[in-house]
Amino acid sequence: MFVCILFFSALFLLSPKTAGAQDFKIVFWNLENFFDTRDDPLTSDDEFTPMGEKHWSRKKFNEKRNGLAKAILLLADGELPSLIGVAEAENRYVLRQLTEATALSPAGYGIIHKDSPDSRGIDVALLYRKERFSPLKTDFINVRLPDTSMRTRLILYTKGVLDKLDTIHVFVNHWPSKYGSGVLSDSRREAAAGSLRRYCDSLIFRNSKANILLMGDFNDSPERSAASSFAGFTNLAENLQRRILRGKNDNETNGAIAGTTSPCKRVKGSIRFMGEWELIDHFLVSSNLMDPLEPIYCLPESMEVFSHTYLLENDRQYLGLTPRRTFKGPRYNGGVSDHLPIIMTIKKVW
Repeated sequence: MFVCILFFSALFLLSPKTAGAQDFKIVFWNLENFFDTRDDPLTSDDEFTPMGEKHWSRKKFNEKRNGLAKAILLLADGELPSLIGVAEAENRYVLRQLTEATALSPAGYGIIHKDSPDSRGIDVALLYRKERFSPLKTDFINVRLPDTSMRTRLILYTKGVLDKLDTIHVFVNHWPSKYGSGVLSDSRREAAAGSLRRYCDSLIFRNSKANILLMGDFNDSPERSAASSFAGFTNLAENLQRRILRGKNDNETNGAIAGTTSPCKRVKGSIRFMGEWELIDHFLVSSNLMDPLEPIYCLPESMEVFSHTYLLENDRQYLGLTPRRTFKGPRYNGGVSDHLPIIMTIKKVW
């Protein structure tokens, strides 16, 4: 099976559609506990070791690694993403395994990553196709939380050029979760928003026409997220949520996987919790990046959730469909992630 995936990935990479590509496909995906099998004595990763609670073996790691690669090839549809922001990757090793030891290898993805202070050792990173994106500057922004005993993920920043055409500033986020009391939980995400906003403000102060893209798992719905209040930014997830509420998203109606023909299903978010879909993974863009007269731009409706049946399963408890995660509690489920990837397109004028 994996040989077949490699064969088809080569066709994707060498197809005329790829060679003459105009638009840039951008992806963000929370990879849900993409750990290696080794114990890191500096982090709380013990459950993802062969002797840990999850009995995390090399076989299971390889299945997850290959499953992630397969999903990226499926969403590529002939044009592999120029940029892939990820969350919940343990270290550079697992990212190199994904980009170098799978069918993604021919794409030649580069990696921007740094180990974060998160107690579990999970990080954000950016994968980029070297032929389409040239990094110029990278920084990692520390988030100081109100409860100083807790540590969280860094915010990744990189400045680069798309197709030698125009500069773009990219931020990859994984904000603190809703775990804990409401007020404290909200204040943690507000702290992350403050760190991000200050950095963005400094960029806009120096260049009011900066192309800025914010992506990530913001652990809140679009209307509640502190990021949605950023002046001069459009949250594409808000636009998607309005289309979902109007029933205007393009996928089929939700239902059981068995017997259906379309590979993608209508979903109402990027993650499902206790039977309810939530859209907590977002893209936000600065005003200049929505100007169709600029060399690169995006449309308000350019964001979608990739809801391929490969990433879904029937929800036996709450009915409907749910992401097929790697574990259900302590039981190995063989899935890829509890999040679905989100995709957006940046268009190229010439």
